[in-house]
Amino acid sequence: MTAREIVWDALSAVNEQGKLSHTALSDALGGGDLTAEDRAFAARLLHGTLERQQTIDTVIAAAAGRPVGKIKARVLELLRMSVYQLLFLSGVPASAACNEAVKLAKRRGLSGLSGFVNGVLRGIARHIDEAGGAREYLLSEAAKMPAKEAADFLYSMPSWITELWAHEFPYADIKTMAEAFLTEGTVSVRLNESRASMEDLIASLAKDGANPVPGILQNVLRIHGGNPAAFSAYGEGWFSIQDESAVLAGNLLPLAPGMRVLDLCAAPGGKTVHAADRLTVLDRAAGESRSEIISRELKRNKLPAIEEALRRVGIDNVRTEAADAAEYDPALAGWADIVIADVPCSGLGVIGRKPDIKTKTRPEDIKTLAELQRRIVTQAVRYVKPGGYLAYSTCTVTRAENADMADYIADTLGMEPVDLREQLPAVLRDSEYQAEGLTARGIQILPEADRFDGFFIAGFRKPV
Repeated sequence: MTAREIVWDALSAVNEQGKLSHTALSDALGGGDLTAEDRAFAARLLHGTLERQQTIDTVIAAAAGRPVGKIKARVLELLRMSVYQLLFLSGVPASAACNEAVKLAKRRGLSGLSGFVNGVLRGIARHIDEAGGAREYLLSEAAKMPAKEAADFLYSMPSWITELWAHEFPYADIKTMAEAFLTEGTVSVRLNESRASMEDLIASLAKDGANPVPGILQNVLRIHGGNPAAFSAYGEGWFSIQDESAVLAGNLLPLAPGMRVLDLCAAPGGKTVHAADRLTVLDRAAGESRSEIISRELKRNKLPAIEEALRRVGIDNVRTEAADAAEYDPALAGWADIVIADVPCSGLGVIGRKPDIKTKTRPEDIKTLAELQRRIVTQAVRYVKPGGYLAYSTCTVTRAENADMADYIADTLGMEPVDLREQLPAVLRDSEYQAEGLTARGIQILPEADRFDGFFIAGFRKPV
């Protein structure tokens, strides 16, 4: 199959079958013989089409003269990926995008609708030419809309999300947040300090042509281009791929030699590896090797990925287990010095990395997730020993899942909030954009292009 056929199948799997985009693409690629260049094109086309789907659907509906819901699903997915090429892939000629779509329609048994596909795409291509380019066309279309609707159209954001943010975070710049998701950022990698020094890691990455630059945090590097997992230092376990917001959450853990740590919602393993790596260094310095980590995840099929990450970094003080974090385990009562509760959430802070969140998540999901989070933290508190620490975090931007949950942990569960603000990097403490989200009860990080994903971090002590 061609790259475009693969993306067509993957889009259908995401939008019609509810699959996650990375799973859908992996399944569609299968054991195919696409070149590395074609695989990269397929990944970009799928991600971009999902990322811009709201904008694309508005354009399609206008060109087709009917709502997208009235278009046959398979044809709609073909149109979506083709319109993305017309609007956002300058390297693809309009003729190629249109011709390939018609060929695919005929090849896949949709010959009777190939004329419709051709007419819609040629019409959009003509409008783009008449406007003087894709950007000018989109701006001209937005100019016909009310300001709020125009912004949601240009940034391809569901109105319920931007309205929620405007209501709950009146200090936030919604445009900056939306733009952050559409900015092609760098890949962040965190040093595994038990394996290498930062100097050695930089030298190794540079040798492999990675061109690393310092991140905001001292243990993070940013990489432009290339697949970090293909670099030799990755195979040696010298670094882990992890967003800087998530690294910050790990950096703020009050780890000490010989601690017991429980990670309740561990997949894909970044938090577990970060804590275990740091504890390995602390134990070595103290001449001890008593630290112990239990890494738990609800779905057993996710444990092998965590275990592989631990093996790659050479960590052997972690026990992985399949367990439901919302159900109490009396065997762990008062067991942990630190409990990490990076809970399931709506993911509205990482839309740039997971664009299908925009099409899959609904307002009612936030209430459902908040209820699950309360169940998890209620059990998590029971595992913290007196004087111990609970680390709560999410990768989202909603009050119900973040600030309200911090209040629940403090006011209902009786945990003492730990003010983390003085431990933050200066770029956060001094940021007017971020300032109002930094409180004594939690750190709400807003999405910011090439800096941070949207994230929430809070810490609590259990009274002695």
